[in-house]
Amino acid sequence: MVLHHTWLATWPSFPSNAGPAWVEPLLYGHMAVAVFIVVSGFSLALVPMSNGGRLPGGVRRFVRRRAWRILPAYWAALILSTLVTAYLLRPDLGTAAMGKGFVVHGLLLQDVIGSQTPNGALWSIAVEWQIYFIFPVILLLGRRTNLATAVAVTVAVVLVAHELASLDPRFHVINHLTPQFLALFALGVLAVQLGRGDRAAALRAPLAVVAVTAMLVFVLAAVTRGSEWVVGHFFWMDLVFGVGVACALTVMYAGGAGRARSVLSSRTALWLGLFSYSIYLIHAPIVGTINKYAVQPLDLAPLATFGLLLALGLPAVLALCYGFHLLFEAPFLRRRGWSALRTMPMLRLLPRSRSKQTDSTPAPAEAATARSVV
Repeated sequence: MVLHHTWLATWPSFPSNAGPAWVEPLLYGHMAVAVFIVVSGFSLALVPMSNGGRLPGGVRRFVRRRAWRILPAYWAALILSTLVTAYLLRPDLGTAAMGKGFVVHGLLLQDVIGSQTPNGALWSIAVEWQIYFIFPVILLLGRRTNLATAVAVTVAVVLVAHELASLDPRFHVINHLTPQFLALFALGVLAVQLGRGDRAAALRAPLAVVAVTAMLVFVLAAVTRGSEWVVGHFFWMDLVFGVGVACALTVMYAGGAGRARSVLSSRTALWLGLFSYSIYLIHAPIVGTINKYAVQPLDLAPLATFGLLLALGLPAVLALCYGFHLLFEAPFLRRRGWSALRTMPMLRLLPRSRSKQTDSTPAPAEAATARSVV
């Protein structure tokens, strides 16, 4: 996504590529969201698939923990993005437009209610949040029948909803919800079961073929039909791409694709993965600010602009996003509740009385919980 927004800042011609052909793949930053959704379904299914398809502690606990995991950092990113956009990037937008955008995004309704966005990367967080409430239904249906049936029903509902939205203008809002991501999330859940079952080893070869085929179909469509066609058919392209990602995850989880697993489990990959959510949340305003105030005034040729923006933007994104992670994300990795607020670095700097400092000292059991990442 960082590369996509660097490309977009240099050649703001989406969905066409105004740059050289070799940068055209950067136009498809949307596909990173498809990968994220599949991986999200996969990672969130690991625990319930080891627990008979049940969420430990029930649905309420699951939703509460997911809220503490993603919303504090999201709301912090929303506030930061709104300030940067209103005062640095787009002061022409006006208070009313930015205020509406802030409220709509704060309520995670940006895929339902149209508004000015303070950060182009935040749209998918609403989709992810809404999927959390459907995930328990998929698991329930999987327990009542089997997981493959539950996923098939989910995909079928998504396909019917898309066709309904395409046939009747009254239901166009369905496509604004990007329903294909629900199908991709469900495929990520299925990847856990397929990758850990008795037939997992036997499935590695055919699923690897499906993964490669899906990626080739996407590339072929991009080359022969062009980027405008692909963007206009994101529903189907997301499904094709997502199937490839889900199959690749299954293969790796089943013990295949050793080189890919080595790369993804490397120290660098694990470090980036630690704060990848923060990178996603605030990289866009960082790139936009550097472009407007440091690169654009130089009036360079497009390729030179792209290179300089990448050289300045990438280290800045990594440094600032890691700092953002430490401030607003890391405390909620260790604790999923109000007690996490006491561990936030900025709140530690506030003056407290001796009695309050004593009261806020975690009990031994609480301290042990804080050291574990669940």
